[in-house]
Amino acid sequence: MKKCALLSVISSMVLLGCSSTEPPQSPASTSKSDVLSSQPLIPDPEAPARVLLRGEIMVGHESRTIHPCNSNATYWLELPAPVRTAAESMTTKPNQAMYAEVFGYFEPATSGFAQEFGSKFVVSEFNIITTENRNRCQQAPQEAKAFGNEPSWSAHVTEHAVELSELGKDTLHLPVVNLEQSLNESHYSLTQGQLIIRPQMCRDTMSDSIYGWTAQLHVADRNLTGCYTDSNRTIDPVTGTYRQSLDSSTTLTLTLSADHQAESRYSYNDGSHDVVEQGHWQTLNSDLIQVTSVSYQGQQIIAVRDFELKGDTLSTQYETINGATYPLTNDGLNLKKAL
Repeated sequence: MKKCALLSVISSMVLLGCSSTEPPQSPASTSKSDVLSSQPLIPDPEAPARVLLRGEIMVGHESRTIHPCNSNATYWLELPAPVRTAAESMTTKPNQAMYAEVFGYFEPATSGFAQEFGSKFVVSEFNIITTENRNRCQQAPQEAKAFGNEPSWSAHVTEHAVELSELGKDTLHLPVVNLEQSLNESHYSLTQGQLIIRPQMCRDTMSDSIYGWTAQLHVADRNLTGCYTDSNRTIDPVTGTYRQSLDSSTTLTLTLSADHQAESRYSYNDGSHDVVEQGHWQTLNSDLIQVTSVSYQGQQIIAVRDFELKGDTLSTQYETINGATYPLTNDGLNLKKAL
């Protein structure tokens, strides 16, 4: 699936795939499908990054957070309004934890409830939000797939082939002969049909889950409809610890964690206490590694450094502090990755 910055949702009365059409409700009642808005949602096409976070989320009025898998971090979560409404509709009690896989980017959190967390994660697309089995962090990463019910089917999707599995039938290997991608859809032309993925919210009627894409698979004389999830596999060689001796008495250590926490630590040979900046990091669309500090010794600050990765070294010549950009002295920073 192309990494598009477009997310739209469709009416609850005409949901594709794993969704259902429900009878009209009285004004006093609200079904789970009613909250799926038909309002299209188009995030900023200039979004700086496409980061994947997996973990536990809470969606409420005063608590919208994500706690990434295998992490001690908690980020404020900024969801598109229709997705937030749909997620809230699945909960049965306040601050109920759910499992989610969301794509988006980081920003400093400078106001409101979000300010308490320092960093916020702005969601542009998502794989899944579910109230079922929220311990999915322990599951192995999954590749991209399309799937549906009535009849039950699933298909592993790559740029080269679609592997279709149906109950009681042999697996069908469908090579991809052409792939066209746009903000509105990904169109796979197959040797025996076609697969169309669209960025529209999709509900699974067999579970309390919503998904970020719909799927239509046409094979021979069969039309299969359902939902789609992008791969949730993350392999990021950027993570690790980088160091540089700034002078004879000061060492800077930058730690980039898998949960996108960033820590800059200044250590001194004279026994002085370390000075610590904490925040987040992300790989920008321009392939720069952006490290944003949101706290300095516990005090709020917004300090941004855009590093270029050259082999095992992160290099930059500038730093932006609270909106003002300054050149760094002594040829800037050249932090070498620790082995």
